[in-house]
Amino acid sequence: MRTRMGHTSLYNRMNRVFLIVGLFVGLWICGCGRAVAAASAPADTLAAVSAEAAEILAEPVDSLWARANAAYSRGEFRQAAAGYEAVLERGEHSTKLYYNLGNSWFKQGRMGKAILNYNRALLLDPTDEDTQYNLAMAQVRIVDKIDTVPEFFLKTWLRNLGLMLGTNTWAVLGLVFLGATFGAVLLWLLSGRLALRKWGFYGGVICAVLCVGSTFYADFQRKRLLHGREAVVMNLMAPVKSAPGAGSKDIFVLHEGTKVRMLDRLDGWTEIVLSDGNKGWIASNAIEAIVPAAAETEAGDRHSAEGGVR
Repeated sequence: MRTRMGHTSLYNRMNRVFLIVGLFVGLWICGCGRAVAAASAPADTLAAVSAEAAEILAEPVDSLWARANAAYSRGEFRQAAAGYEAVLERGEHSTKLYYNLGNSWFKQGRMGKAILNYNRALLLDPTDEDTQYNLAMAQVRIVDKIDTVPEFFLKTWLRNLGLMLGTNTWAVLGLVFLGATFGAVLLWLLSGRLALRKWGFYGGVICAVLCVGSTFYADFQRKRLLHGREAVVMNLMAPVKSAPGAGSKDIFVLHEGTKVRMLDRLDGWTEIVLSDGNKGWIASNAIEAIVPAAAETEAGDRHSAEGGVR
């Protein structure tokens, strides 16, 4: 037999609502809140220092930017790179800045520095198609062609899904789905119609799953920005040793532009692993971390690298 909700039943349901809301807020603070707070982290962790830019440090940032763009337009790519790096020294960081700096090095034939800066640009905006295209162009020109160890297709798909959006976007989506979850829970608890309560229950479950997924990907992107362990070979040739030390046996040689993953550091040597699974030790000064902090602790038109600057 069906009965209508009395005042006592409504009061008990409202108490359940407040308990559930409190639980979701606590989960959000522990998870996605960290990702939102880290939105400014790239400005602190993706700094690059150039001695060539020291002579122009007294200039305003806008002037440095304009002068670097002008130098690039004139084909003075070395001066353009120095200007962009001087802007980096002032604490300015953006996808556009790293993109232009990568293009400047690309034009000088320095594929290592070009690939390094394209990867730094993609850390800030993984969806930037111009940067992806130019990075692919630069990778074609490097010597080492290393195969990737096959992995389960679902793992690859899930990782690529996370790279489709940046930290802030995933965090905002998490907040949206969190709000939708609250709304669905209220509908489930307070509605007097069975059909609406079913919609509220199933909608709440779906929105909760999407909220957790968005929070996970926001944290995934945050960790990439703060604790990435990838690096790029900067030397034209860099021997990889079987153990840390100049006297150790050479097991293979890497060339400029090859990307590696850092595992450990010891007395000026870094243990690395390649995408094909090969490991070894390389001189630390022969590589540069895409996220500099990882090595320390263990708006214009858009063109391709063949076209110009943004």
